[in-house]
Amino acid sequence: IGAAAAAILAFAPVLPWYLGREADAPGASTPHLEILVANVYYSNREFDRIRRLVEEEDPDVVGLVEVSGRWLRKLRPLSARYPFHFEVPDEHHVGLALYSRLPIAGARAIRIGDGSSPAIAATLTTPAGEVDILLVHPASPVDSAAILRRNAQIRALAKHVRDAGRPTVLAGDLNLTMWNAGYRPLVDVARLHNARAGHGVGPTWPAIARLGVPIDHILATPDVSL
Repeated sequence: IGAAAAAILAFAPVLPWYLGREADAPGASTPHLEILVANVYYSNREFDRIRRLVEEEDPDVVGLVEVSGRWLRKLRPLSARYPFHFEVPDEHHVGLALYSRLPIAGARAIRIGDGSSPAIAATLTTPAGEVDILLVHPASPVDSAAILRRNAQIRALAKHVRDAGRPTVLAGDLNLTMWNAGYRPLVDVARLHNARAGHGVGPTWPAIARLGVPIDHILATPDVSL
């Protein structure tokens, strides 16, 4: 009985992600676009897998996390496929790359929180108007100090979105789940909603079948439908 009660308590924050009405599919007259985000893992050498994934999904926007100089060389064909791109490579785990079929303006690297992790900020021109896009990768929670740093970066991102006051999509490897207390500023401060709502947990790490935890996210302000 005790184990069952503990299991129910543990599952309580997970269950809501399987409930609720999913967003309506866009109609023929509704401008929309598709976004693909992936953490490629900087020491990974399966370059063909991400290339095939992009070709199969054919998204309008691609955001990649943990890209190194070698990854960028191997993914050079993406530059031809997506004429608008901005890359911030790194030889460890904080490299980022944004590719878009639609025009982007003001693309730049910004520092979040303590400045140890960069983010890419840009304005995407869509058929429905301009949307700011943030590609992010806060610190990995490898120890207590890193957890504090990650949480501070999440708070800084939430404040950035709130203060901008513009339609915004925030995507990337956030290194936390939706039920982690560190996630709350994204909801309480930035008022972001998650593409997972109504679809279930959608585990993303580790990349083993359907096992794992949801730490990679696509979120948006209320004026953007997911």
